[in-house]
Amino acid sequence: MQVAEGKINRIFAVRLEEGERLPDCIETLARRRRIKAALVLLVGGARAGRLVVGPKKTTAKPVAMVQAFSAGHEIMGVGTLFPGEQGPELHLHAAMGRKQKTLVGCIRKGIRTYLIAEIVILELTGFTAVRARHPVSGFRLLELNRAVPGSPRR
Repeated sequence: MQVAEGKINRIFAVRLEEGERLPDCIETLARRRRIKAALVLLVGGARAGRLVVGPKKTTAKPVAMVQAFSAGHEIMGVGTLFPGEQGPELHLHAAMGRKQKTLVGCIRKGIRTYLIAEIVILELTGFTAVRARHPVSGFRLLELNRAVPGSPRR
């Protein structure tokens, strides 16, 4: 187990408009506002996109099952934002529903907003963290108390 203690700093309220994309909008906002670490909460509508809904087999190096969706869905999600090799990376799991069907999984790039999405971002400070590629799974996992290469430690 890795543990880091910090505090909540700035809080951002964000409204995404029709067609704006997740996680792109949040990662861009994080770059512009210099948000290094955050908790992200989401409610709203999603028009189309893809979710990872589990591994095909439960192995050390899993192959993702990806489920596409289209048409308007209600969406709610929670995630974290930490620095990766290319800048801020949002890791957000969401539940989305339409009629009697519910999908739950990890969002992939290109989730399009349907009408609006409301997002609250709680900036976290007082510790360092980075997403780093895990040698076995290949996933970009959170490493606490580790700085992004080339950045000053806080």
